[in-house]
Amino acid sequence: MKKLIFMIAVFVMFASFPVMEKRASAASFSVNANQVYSYDVMKKDLEALAASYPQLIHYKSVGKSEYGRELYAVSVGKGPASVFVNGSHHAREWMTTTLTMKMMEQYAKAYYGNTSINGLPAKSILDQTTIWFMPMVNPDGVSLQQYGVKSLPASSQSSVLKMNGGRSDFKHWKANAKGVDLNRQYDAKWSTITLNPGKPASENFKGYSPASSAETKAVLQFVKGINPDMSLSYHSSGQILFWNFYQTGARYTRDENYAKQLGRMTGYRLVYPGPNPSGGGFTDWFLLSYKRPAFTLEISPFVGDTSVPLKNFSKVWEENKDVGLYAAKEGYKLYQQRAGSAYDQQLAQVNSYLQSSLRLKPYYTENIKSQAYVYVSSSMKKLYDQSDYEMKKAEQLASGLPAYYKDKAAPSINRAKQIRLQAARFIDAVKTGDLLNKERGDLQSFISEGTLTDETAQAYDELSLQLKKEEAGIGKVYSDQVRRLFGQKYLVPAKITKETVIYEISRYRLLQEIKNLKAQGTDPSVINEKFALYDRLKERSSAVKKAGNQLYPGKYPDLPQFETVLKQFEKSIR
Repeated sequence: MKKLIFMIAVFVMFASFPVMEKRASAASFSVNANQVYSYDVMKKDLEALAASYPQLIHYKSVGKSEYGRELYAVSVGKGPASVFVNGSHHAREWMTTTLTMKMMEQYAKAYYGNTSINGLPAKSILDQTTIWFMPMVNPDGVSLQQYGVKSLPASSQSSVLKMNGGRSDFKHWKANAKGVDLNRQYDAKWSTITLNPGKPASENFKGYSPASSAETKAVLQFVKGINPDMSLSYHSSGQILFWNFYQTGARYTRDENYAKQLGRMTGYRLVYPGPNPSGGGFTDWFLLSYKRPAFTLEISPFVGDTSVPLKNFSKVWEENKDVGLYAAKEGYKLYQQRAGSAYDQQLAQVNSYLQSSLRLKPYYTENIKSQAYVYVSSSMKKLYDQSDYEMKKAEQLASGLPAYYKDKAAPSINRAKQIRLQAARFIDAVKTGDLLNKERGDLQSFISEGTLTDETAQAYDELSLQLKKEEAGIGKVYSDQVRRLFGQKYLVPAKITKETVIYEISRYRLLQEIKNLKAQGTDPSVINEKFALYDRLKERSSAVKKAGNQLYPGKYPDLPQFETVLKQFEKSIR
């Protein structure tokens, strides 16, 4: 026994190793912000994050850049609401990719550690809302800014150098690698954009038409699919916050209040719009198209037309580490106002449909006080039929809900199904028990008439078969107390009736077998053995009836008419 316990302990210890290793791996992985954060580094870190937090973080390609690089979108969270956070629309602003990647990592750690970031509880927020990140909208431009023309096909290098004034240093590059400023590509007052050079350049060229670049098209298509309730666009630099593009009235007030809170969180200065703001940015387009809050946050003190130095990241992180969670928390509220209230109503309707099933429980539990209550009342049958219809309605309605609401509905549906199943088992046991009583009555009529024939034996067989069915059915009925009452009402009377005639039926069939053996000319010794068995069964019959009457006085009567039939049958054979 000690050896067995030791082996089990060793098995459990080793079985837990993979889980422990996985948790250690998740806890040890960290986005390294002290490096030039390239497209390849981002891809490697995305793989590591998804492997470390497979239940929370997922990533996918939502398109390709102009030069064929995958445009990745990453989901962090499990909720039905969604918010959108993007970085690196501009090549030289790649620290925004580092920032968004760090958000993913820290939010996941806080989720599984059940901790908060600046008072924002990661788990409860991310169970309600999914944050969708596009950490690098412009991978071609970022690669060009960091590594120069060698990051592009040879056939494109001369044209890019020309756009850059012949310089091989691309540290000031802002556009995508085909010279289009991606944050001037969105169809929001696009025709009025100012300072447009009119041709591909390192910055500010808005393209020949809105949404003409592959990257912009991918963002637009992706945003349409996730339908976010709030968006954050990260840029650099200046520690300022853009939040307005032609909002008026209640929308203006709402978005200004969000902006003020973000300003307090980050320390960034809000930029109030002039009378004719230049458009084309993602935030501008989102505000006009979706009429939902959107913000552009320019990280870091102003550093001019180049990338933010690595030494600035720690301060950038402290200023922005809770911004994504804040957006997710507020995004869920907006979702509730927009769509969640409708889903809440549908969820409430699902629960309403389940009530008929839940109301069945007393009918097979506390209402069963004695044998007299072991029956299916008309009210129970009516409620059970109603619950069948309403359960189907509940499941149909729940199937159309978003995953978050479907998950909330599932426990209630499962509980109602279990209650309904127990009610069905009760109803089936009563139905089978009533059939058992009928079979018992049929056999009892033969006993009362003193008729022992093949029909009597057949009635005995039918009772035995129905008795097994009822025993199986009662075994599934809810609670020991109710099963005991079922046994008293159905099993005990049936078993008494069966045991009353079991040896008479056995002897009757044994005499039939002996008769057939004699007709076949069987060896007399075999026949004598059968007769000896017959005599033992006769003695056993008397003993069983005696014992039965001690438990249930008068329930095991002698059957003189049966005995007369058996004596005459035996005499005819002997």
